[in-house]
Amino acid sequence: MEVLIAIIKLIIVVTVLSVYVMYATWYERKVIGHMQQRIGPKRVGWHGLLQPIADTIKSFWKEDVIPDRADKPLFWLAPALAATFPFAAAIAIPFAPPLHLANGKVFYFSVFHSKVDILYILGMMGLASFGVLIAGIASGGSKYAFTGSQREAAQIVSYEAILALALLNPILMAHSLSLEKIVEAQRHLWFVFYQPFAFVAFVIAMIAATARVPFDLPEAEPELVAGHMTEFSGLKMGLFFFGQYVMIFVVSALASIVFLGGWTGPVLPGVVWYWIKILAFIFMYTWFWGTFPRYRYDQLMDIAWKALLPLMVLNILWTGFALAVGLPVL
Repeated sequence: MEVLIAIIKLIIVVTVLSVYVMYATWYERKVIGHMQQRIGPKRVGWHGLLQPIADTIKSFWKEDVIPDRADKPLFWLAPALAATFPFAAAIAIPFAPPLHLANGKVFYFSVFHSKVDILYILGMMGLASFGVLIAGIASGGSKYAFTGSQREAAQIVSYEAILALALLNPILMAHSLSLEKIVEAQRHLWFVFYQPFAFVAFVIAMIAATARVPFDLPEAEPELVAGHMTEFSGLKMGLFFFGQYVMIFVVSALASIVFLGGWTGPVLPGVVWYWIKILAFIFMYTWFWGTFPRYRYDQLMDIAWKALLPLMVLNILWTGFALAVGLPVL
């Protein structure tokens, strides 16, 4: 019975995330269009609501071009990995607060639940970068693809470390790696008020870890054409974007749970608070894309290693000391 429930949950999650990715593209185009005094998608359906469906169908029929010098097995594997591992991370994300049943059991609105949710999610996020790395290697010697993949490697190593260090402070305060326990520890006050520096570092790192503006250096179309995706077309190219949008959902949900109390909040039902917070982070991504210029690569590395890393180490030391001697963490 538990296996059947898990399979049903997995099918629902895949369906929901697939629809989300389709309409995230529409949402970004509409929001940025209004920011720039344009109307965005308008012609296909009411206010362009059928445009994502048309784009999806079109991607299946686009010509699939593979360079002669490409490593064909790896060329097929790269987009599959780029889309699969973000899904693997998403199955540990709860889509609603846990439901406590009358028989004493708890029903979790996630496919996978454990006492080390955060470690699992960070592990899957790290593995997702292998799709981009393999794409640059498999593209047959394209300097644009190879440079983009090398940037991805350095960027992920740098900012995954910052993500982990930023999360360590709330973990210390909650004494748990479980997402549910971390939310319970914020019933009276969200961790963002105790850990403002960790929150800011996490937000910067989550944008860099998903390679979005202003930190989209692995793609960087003015310099690298399309970076690691230069030699990909059709559905293969779509899978890279697919994985990226799923990863945006994962880190947005993680930030909402760890720093903003997840489903805790006054007046409104918990599930409403939870999704308001997630959608606020997704809007933040779109807002940044429409307003910020791209950073240089050396600036991106300096932010990680010269600014955020020392700050996070000092913040962890202070949090540990304050908790040990009973001082206020704030």
